[in-house]
Amino acid sequence: MLTHEQNELLTRVGPGTPMGDLLRRYWIPALLSWELAEPDCPPITIKLVGEELVAFRQTDGKVGVVGARCAHRRAHLFWGRNEENGIRCVYHGWKFDCEGACVDMPSEPEESNFKDKVRIPAYPTYEVGGVVWCYMGPPDKKPAPPLFEWTQVPATHRGMTKVWQQCNWLQALEGGIDSVHTSFLHTAVNPARGVQRARSAVVEVVPAVHGSTYTVMRDLPDDLRSVNGYHWVMPWHQIRNGGDVGSHGHMWVPIDDENTMVFNFHWTWGDEPLVRRLHDGEAPPKWGSLYVSEDRRGPGRGGILVAEEGAEQPIWMSDALEPIGMGNEFGLDVDIDDNFRSRRNMANQYLIDRDIQKRVTFTGIEGVNTQDRAVQESMGAIADRTLERLGTTDRMVIYARRSLLRAINTVRDGGEPPGVAPTYYKLRAASKVLPKQVNWFEALKVELYQLEEGEAARSS
Repeated sequence: MLTHEQNELLTRVGPGTPMGDLLRRYWIPALLSWELAEPDCPPITIKLVGEELVAFRQTDGKVGVVGARCAHRRAHLFWGRNEENGIRCVYHGWKFDCEGACVDMPSEPEESNFKDKVRIPAYPTYEVGGVVWCYMGPPDKKPAPPLFEWTQVPATHRGMTKVWQQCNWLQALEGGIDSVHTSFLHTAVNPARGVQRARSAVVEVVPAVHGSTYTVMRDLPDDLRSVNGYHWVMPWHQIRNGGDVGSHGHMWVPIDDENTMVFNFHWTWGDEPLVRRLHDGEAPPKWGSLYVSEDRRGPGRGGILVAEEGAEQPIWMSDALEPIGMGNEFGLDVDIDDNFRSRRNMANQYLIDRDIQKRVTFTGIEGVNTQDRAVQESMGAIADRTLERLGTTDRMVIYARRSLLRAINTVRDGGEPPGVAPTYYKLRAASKVLPKQVNWFEALKVELYQLEEGEAARSS
């Protein structure tokens, strides 16, 4: 349970707020590269941490992220002309480059130097992994590039989508790092026969310079337990297990106080792309191949869009060729022409099927992350945490809140918050079945941190 003041601190993200100041110290995922498909293409509007912006790709290919309004009479630059390495306001022709400088002012006398005194807000960008990242903090505090491992693999080994979630970023983040809910929210009513994990769980958190490494452990027969190791990279990045050949994750990025853009990613390692390995070495269809069969995924978990014969590859697969699924697939689950809104959403009650809920799945809602959005959005635009009652399995949620509150104070005092230093570049998730007496962190740390033999010994 939080006080009202603490809840306000953690959820208000606009310019000048304590949380807004903290979040601006990180590289912020701003958009997917394909949204600005080529130089001089139409600009797009985005909103990050409560600030309305326009993004455009210059003639030289560089992406600019600038304040949304012209410095002259505040006309919106979405209507502007993206040409010759700048965006030109159509009202009076003032033109700005990606650094925010006014480089042309045709409405003023030619001899005037007024344009040299005019700027609009502009933020540095970094493009990697099919994502355009934006840094909105103090220039002298700009961190190292966001080179997560998933940004470094080829497009054949990566999946990436995003979806608009209609609630505050913190309840979306907390929903993701609360891994115990998977024993309920995402389950079938009549599980397949076989060994079943316990629904109750033990959560343990190991503090780390990037945020934390944490586990959810469930008992199995024969004195064993299933152990899943995750990472939280402050402030909004989670890395979770994706099987023996990959990891998944999310980034919960605040649009404003009451809306979040959730970036969903997946990456695999190995020489061959996963879709080819799962097709026994044969090339799959051109795009969107069904790479995990429905019977393995289980009912209600969300499908994957399958290509028709000879279908043209969609633009969203320019930098990420692996499917995402889980209720996050472009076209099937997410409408890219409606601000990346989920097709199953609050307005249509997530297309819940009460008969399916009675007979097949716990929720009657299709798509794992659609189920997440449904319950998280049901808490209201900003959840009232003064009324909640937390238990032992909420340890990671409690840890994240305390860490964010400490980080707010660190930034206030002029320090560097966790997750800024590039210690997260090699992080992966991992899972194993272990005897109960085995220390989970010691058993998983080589995989979790990709440690070499000498590093593993030194960290013991």
